[in-house]
Amino acid sequence: MKKLAFSSALLLLCATPAMADGPLPGVADEETEIPAGGIRDYQRGNGDVLFLRHVSDRWYRVQVTDGCLNTLRSTDTLVFGSNAPGQRIDRFTRVTQPAYNVSCRIESIRSSAAPPQIDSDSPVTLD
Repeated sequence: MKKLAFSSALLLLCATPAMADGPLPGVADEETEIPAGGIRDYQRGNGDVLFLRHVSDRWYRVQVTDGCLNTLRSTDTLVFGSNAPGQRIDRFTRVTQPAYNVSCRIESIRSSAAPPQIDSDSPVTLD
């Protein structure tokens, strides 16, 4: 089972949204935030894409900085450090892989259908 943690951290970083080239099937076009409450699961997409399942069972497609997930394995723990009110996850949140001392900046968060690893009929691609 994947381990997830949520920590509070002071972040003084400005991030700009990164949009994928064109619309993605099953993924909202608008940027969003993930409400406080915790992440139940994550699935790896292609490249620097994660799919996060919130405790409410809603899925989110998260794009992080280029090359940041190169060391991530499916059993690795991820820590989400946020200074946002209520500790929601937004573009100022850092995603850290403690085993490798790697910290990633979130570039994009968009609501998504479940990824194909979870739902074989999903319209979502791993890109």
